[in-house]
Amino acid sequence: MQIVSLLRGIGIVVFIAVLAGVIAYIGDRVGHQVGRKRLTIFNIRPRYTSTIIAVGTGMLIALFITLIAIFASNQVQTAFFHLSEINAEIASAQARARDLEQKVTGSPVVVNLDSIMVPSVGRVPINYPSGLRADIVRQFYDQTVAYVNQTYTRPGYGLKRFVPPQNLSSILDSLANGPKMQAFDSQNDVLLLATASQNLYPGDQIHFQINAVPDRLLVSSGQPIATLVIPAGKNVSADLALVELLGTYVPREMLRRQMLPNFAGRVQPQQKTFPSLPEMRRMLVGNGTYVMTAFAATDIYQHTFSVPVVVALAKVPPR
Repeated sequence: MQIVSLLRGIGIVVFIAVLAGVIAYIGDRVGHQVGRKRLTIFNIRPRYTSTIIAVGTGMLIALFITLIAIFASNQVQTAFFHLSEINAEIASAQARARDLEQKVTGSPVVVNLDSIMVPSVGRVPINYPSGLRADIVRQFYDQTVAYVNQTYTRPGYGLKRFVPPQNLSSILDSLANGPKMQAFDSQNDVLLLATASQNLYPGDQIHFQINAVPDRLLVSSGQPIATLVIPAGKNVSADLALVELLGTYVPREMLRRQMLPNFAGRVQPQQKTFPSLPEMRRMLVGNGTYVMTAFAATDIYQHTFSVPVVVALAKVPPR
């Protein structure tokens, strides 16, 4: 990329040099012809008249080419008429970048991007009228504002109070009655969740967004969620296999099924496995290939807010 930019810069310099030469040549030839014809303007001697004509011709050509470039290219217009504004924006962006770097390196994040900021959720029932949807959205928004201003301004967070945007009404109306909400609500109940719209550091103003999420069935009770194939052997650990299944495979599958990241990682294994964990350990140090499977312990929806599972281990029959 740097080589391309360098070559482009060299090309522009060469083009300007050639263009200047062409303009000088044309001006010289025009002045020469004027001089040969002994023309004069304002009773000026022909020798000086030819010089004036040559210079004026070069100026007019340069002006004509410049005007063409200005009308043909937005970049040239910007360079001629908005350069000071661009420099001011660059300086402002650099200052913000320095402030952000100092904040990132010197202050801990007190609220991470996309983390849930309010423990409660709103619920819009399926096929709910638009006016009532708007009432639920507004009520959840007001509850969220009251909660975040009370909670995150305390010591330990140190954030500044939330300030509603000027276009709040249009934002809430779009959330309550936009195409996305209408599509979700025509098929399922819809959950409303308040999440952080950016990383928040001490001293930052509170920022959050309300997300509409369809509360559909993600996994039916008893349905397998994820499996792990395990070749048995002396060095195989049932405990490590269980950790990998529940810590990696199940969350990954729930994310694929569009469960929110905040909930997909909350895998909650039931206390009993099939067979028991000691029996799994004994089986896996033997011979053969086994499959460890995590099944849904209940029907899992978004509003379950976790992934309850039952784990079973079975030997793969030999072919």
